[in-house]
Amino acid sequence: MSEHDLTGTRRLHKILEEVDYQPEWRGESDRCFQYYDGNQLEPALIETLKRRNMPVLTTNLVAPTINGVLGMEARSRTDWFVQADNDEFAEVAEGLNLRLNEAMRIAKANRACSDAYKGQVIGGIDWVEVKPNKDPLGPKYRIHEIHRDEISWDWKANPDLTDCRWLLRQRWVDKDELEAAFPKQRDIIKHSIGQWAAFDSREFMHKGDMLSRAYDEYQYGSRNETEWLLPHRDMIKVYELYYRVWEQGIIIKDERGNAAQFDEKNKFHVALINTGKVQIEKRSIPKLRLSWYIGPHHVADMASPHPHNHYPYVPFFGVQEDKTKVPYGLVRAMLSPQDEINFRRIKLTADLNYKRIVMDDDASSMSDERLQDEIHRQDGIIKLNPAARRKGGGLFRVETDQGIAQQQFQVMQDAKTLIQDVAGVYNAFLGKEGGAQSGVAINSLVEQGATTLADINDNYRFARQMLGELVLAYEVTELKEQRNVSIFIPQQPGQKPKEVVLNEETGTGEISNAVAQAKTQVVLGDIQQSPGYRAQMAEMLLDFIGKLPQEVQIGAMDMVIEQLDLPTDKKARLMKALQKATGEVNTDDMTEEELQQYQQEQRAAQQKQQVVEETQLAAMQLELEELKAKIQKMAADADLTTEKAGTEKVKQTQMAMDMARNNRVPPPPPHMIPMQ
Repeated sequence: MSEHDLTGTRRLHKILEEVDYQPEWRGESDRCFQYYDGNQLEPALIETLKRRNMPVLTTNLVAPTINGVLGMEARSRTDWFVQADNDEFAEVAEGLNLRLNEAMRIAKANRACSDAYKGQVIGGIDWVEVKPNKDPLGPKYRIHEIHRDEISWDWKANPDLTDCRWLLRQRWVDKDELEAAFPKQRDIIKHSIGQWAAFDSREFMHKGDMLSRAYDEYQYGSRNETEWLLPHRDMIKVYELYYRVWEQGIIIKDERGNAAQFDEKNKFHVALINTGKVQIEKRSIPKLRLSWYIGPHHVADMASPHPHNHYPYVPFFGVQEDKTKVPYGLVRAMLSPQDEINFRRIKLTADLNYKRIVMDDDASSMSDERLQDEIHRQDGIIKLNPAARRKGGGLFRVETDQGIAQQQFQVMQDAKTLIQDVAGVYNAFLGKEGGAQSGVAINSLVEQGATTLADINDNYRFARQMLGELVLAYEVTELKEQRNVSIFIPQQPGQKPKEVVLNEETGTGEISNAVAQAKTQVVLGDIQQSPGYRAQMAEMLLDFIGKLPQEVQIGAMDMVIEQLDLPTDKKARLMKALQKATGEVNTDDMTEEELQQYQQEQRAAQQKQQVVEETQLAAMQLELEELKAKIQKMAADADLTTEKAGTEKVKQTQMAMDMARNNRVPPPPPHMIPMQ
């Protein structure tokens, strides 16, 4: 057995021993799920209740409360969004954003996150696997929830696992599936299921081949065989171990402080070093490696096949204890009130059916079993013994009330209230009627409930964002080697998609919108995408727009149309109708048929307008000629009038001068004599 194989085998055994010494938390997490599912009474308690003829009752108040919290996740879900660190790569971010959200939609990532959120809220932790899908007929990525019992991790690590030294997934696999996944290890699989009974150790002794090494691993293994073998089902437990090792590497850092590990296959990195635009540092870098184990047999060890340096399993932590780091969810605090409710309900129901017989031995000749049956019957008949020893007849009394039913009921009601109080979830948060009557008060209670869940929801958003980062890493790796990748980004309804070309080759030999050079990150959108939220937003916008001036209302209706929960084609028709009403028509967003029809309508409208303008011009010219003729006639009439007036005035002046000569009157001043 080589030193490398010994190291791999010892690594697994050491990690399994470390798991054995971790705090026991899985049992409590399982119990929380059992209470959510309604399995709240222990089998021993059920047997005791049946033996005492007491009712076996459970009133599951955990499930409705948790379902209200889970519904909040569906209502407040936001999309992933790729954001560029600078405007230079804004189009790259747009293209990556479309590819990322399309991949998430096809892989049903939202469903995986919802399932993980359920495990996070109830049991305190859950996981989501993010890997490329090996099935060529399936979606591009395999994104689905992984049960908490399949994964163990470095207990000293932080919740984001950035300092986690190892992560182990273990699951039971059938023989045929295992042979298809590891065809070179068929003999090991066969002997493992047969517990190596058919293996001739003398024939393979000291050969040093794969089979003899596997036999040594089986013979000297320190773990119990029942941990990894189910011979009656031909199943073996497979271990997938990711672990970090530290290696020396080269870091390049630009003038902005952006750092990356040097990749000699990356032409851009080589060019930066050759031009001296980056600083070079030698550092110890954590590297992720992957080992495979079939039972105790170490069958493979390799560098992590993923393009990122993270584990392909994203943790969804609820809350962790401060000292032990044990994860827990909301249900843990509900266990005691739920037990109280079940106990009081059983006790109260038993008290209502309670009947105790107090009697002398000779008070009745009926047997005890017969008396009990008759007591519990509504039409029962009990015959007393007239010959009883006690004077006046034997003592016979049926007690039906201990006087504590009201107290039991009150304690049960208090426990019901505690179910929601300990979780910080109120009636308004669950959509139930409560003491608050006004909308402001109800919203305050809803906000208060959301505030009490802040820790869990922050962890959920972080895990959801990390899931997007992992998928983005796969997309970037796939696009790095491709050229001239066209991506059509949808715009508003009724508009043509915007084309973005990634890794576009220019005439100078350079590449624009280079994905390898872009610095991008995944964030979660601030706007919710649920139908209820969009309906509420549309109502608020309509109320606000109704208060604006009328000339502004039509122009703002496009914001309302965007929030309507309608199919895309109907949104486009509404948007086009609005644009037509406002006169804002964009020919770039039209199809060829729509463009031809629009151009024909425009030509017809122009011809009609031209005819109208020519008719109006002719009418104006005619009116102008008529007005000109009228003006000329008026001018002629004025001249004639002026001439007549001047002649008459000359006559009057001459007459005045003649009279003056005859009467010796001075002649008129010169300015009074009309000019000829």
